[in-house]
Amino acid sequence: MVAERRFADAEQLADLVREVFGTDRRITALERLPNGSKKGVYRITLDDRTRAIVYVWSPEEDYWDGLLPEHAEDPASPFAHSSGIDLFEAATRRLESIGVRSPRALFVDRSKRLYPADIAVAEDVIGGTLEALLERDPEAGGAALTQLAEMLGAMRQYRAPGFGKVAAVDSGVAANGVTCEQAHREAALANIADAAARDPPAARARALLRGKLLAL
Repeated sequence: MVAERRFADAEQLADLVREVFGTDRRITALERLPNGSKKGVYRITLDDRTRAIVYVWSPEEDYWDGLLPEHAEDPASPFAHSSGIDLFEAATRRLESIGVRSPRALFVDRSKRLYPADIAVAEDVIGGTLEALLERDPEAGGAALTQLAEMLGAMRQYRAPGFGKVAAVDSGVAANGVTCEQAHREAALANIADAAARDPPAARARALLRGKLLAL
């Protein structure tokens, strides 16, 4: 467990900015974005108003460090800890390969030369929600929905050699379980058992929950 958490600041990220954007560039604003618990996510603004997102995979940014069960460290488990530079890079590469638009990875570094942790710089995409766009401009919202449908269709048509995290599948590590359905069933049964051990109402309903799951 980390006793004191230290987060990145503009001075620490200065070398990274020079590497990615040029030696004459500097950070004018840095914001640590909320709601992340497995890595640090920062929005940086440069002196020409260029924006980018910086991901930092550091133990000090990971609030799950030391709290996960043993299977969370098993690369063959589809339910393993879903954070890390390898997972990020593999998923980004897969989406690009099938023509699905996502924030582009501009730079990835594992060397610890520019920052004492794995780090990546990605395109910053800022905009309102699709719901707000549909209310404000139904035609533009409809076009966005069409584009989304096309991307989901491309994802549905792609068939990987196995199921699990993209990085694991690409490296030839087979996911635990004979089928995807079996793996999820076993995980759900384990969750029911865990809940029953912690919560009396869940314990009383354990047989009912287990029976319903097996029936499904």
